[in-house]
Amino acid sequence: MYTLSTISSYHVSDPPETYVYDIIPVSGGLSAISSDDSLRFFDPTNLDAGPVNSIRRVNSDVTCMKVLGSGDFGEGAIVCTAGRDGKVVMLDLRTGAKVGEVASGGFLLCF
Repeated sequence: MYTLSTISSYHVSDPPETYVYDIIPVSGGLSAISSDDSLRFFDPTNLDAGPVNSIRRVNSDVTCMKVLGSGDFGEGAIVCTAGRDGKVVMLDLRTGAKVGEVASGGFLLCF
C-alpha cells in the first residue's frame, strides 16, 4: 500500500465558487478549463505558484477542451475549447493568443 501526500496545490479563489470542468496534459504541463470561462496552463511540478498562463473568456459558457497533436505548431502547444456559444476556439499555450476560431457562421484564422 502506498501513502500519498500533497506536495503542491492550487485553488481558484477568484471568482469565488469557481469549479474545474477538465484538466488535460499538454506540452510542458497541464491545461484546465473552469466555470469562469478561463483556460489556465500549469507547471505540474509547482502548482503552488499558480498558473503559468491564464486566458480569460475563451468561450461563453466553455464546456470542453482538446489538445491538438504534433504538427506545425509543436506537440501539444495548441488547445481547442468549445462552449455553448457555438464556437470552437484555438489557443496557443505558449503565447496565450487566439490563433483560430470556428463558428457556425464561418471560419476565422488569427495568425
